[in-house]
Amino acid sequence: MKKLFYVSIAFLAGHLFLKAQTVTTFADGFPDDCITTDAAGNIYASGFTTGIIYRFTPEGVMDFFISGLNKPNGIDFDGNGNLYVSDWGDNLIYRFNPDGTEDASITIPLNPSGMIKDFDSNVDMIYTRYTGNSIHRITPLGNITTISSDPALNGPVGLAYNEDGDLFVGNYNNRAIYKVLENGSLQYIATVGSSSNLGFIAYSQGYLWGTVLGEHKIYRINPNGIDEVYLFAGSTAGNQDGDISQATFNAPNGIAFSEDGETMYVTDYNSKNLRIISGITLGNDEFQIKNEVFAIVPNPADEAIEILFSNSSLVRADIKIFDEVGKLVFENPKYEISEKINISSLKRGVYLVKVTTEEGILCKKLIK
Repeated sequence: MKKLFYVSIAFLAGHLFLKAQTVTTFADGFPDDCITTDAAGNIYASGFTTGIIYRFTPEGVMDFFISGLNKPNGIDFDGNGNLYVSDWGDNLIYRFNPDGTEDASITIPLNPSGMIKDFDSNVDMIYTRYTGNSIHRITPLGNITTISSDPALNGPVGLAYNEDGDLFVGNYNNRAIYKVLENGSLQYIATVGSSSNLGFIAYSQGYLWGTVLGEHKIYRINPNGIDEVYLFAGSTAGNQDGDISQATFNAPNGIAFSEDGETMYVTDYNSKNLRIISGITLGNDEFQIKNEVFAIVPNPADEAIEILFSNSSLVRADIKIFDEVGKLVFENPKYEISEKINISSLKRGVYLVKVTTEEGILCKKLIK
């Protein structure tokens, strides 16, 4: 874990939404699925139910960029401006030239779904297979290698990279998000929402973001924690624009950000709208790094640790310790402050300590 984030529950109770953000609708009755952008700032959104890739200028002018597909489910550009499309319905991956003409296609069994450019390559692409429960790399020549077939994959669709090149995947079926490790195993991050399906995920401003269709909500996720999920926008089904605190969504699905991270693009699956959320800024007053809020003593440790807080009025906490792949290895929901925690049975390695108090949720790395 690279950073410690402190989130005040009292603050969140009154400020579920970020300030000075506005929702507008670019299109009414067209795209409903994945979103990407090109180098010129144009927005591309797929129509899973229409078989069309729609292109929008930054000013909102729309045209039909590609048509005649079956169920385009994942789209992204390679470094040369070629658009890759996962056609879930026809079990094909297409590559289209920058002008929208078809360049190549390859048969991919078991419903190719998510698509993203490989972080370390200008031309290779990463895609998921929804029914195959796997993640793969495809080269321009059509060579395919498997990145992960971890059993935790359950209808994988959403893909995102952070600034360090860490790959994240989201399960459509059970709304779980994982970090994909170099050996193909998965490290649990969070389960988003409480019902329905996870649409797509994106990464911006240090956080993962995900849509939950049946809840009509958009969530923000701390990628360095365990189950640190916060409501960003949405409530009941609707199409209301305006201030983010009042705006409503109708099965939000695709999600992407502008290059500067200050604008979010969302497709509504039910109403088939492209929604634009502008003015997204995480100010210092919302997420503050508090390195001295609590300490693990000693750290590194061999036999036992204590959790010490700068707030002397705290007397009890819920303590959970997770290993590197997100498995819960210790839990004490009624931990008394300064009580010793025996870790002698834990293997050598790096662990995540999650502390929940009346003031909020905190996480920190423990080395044994």
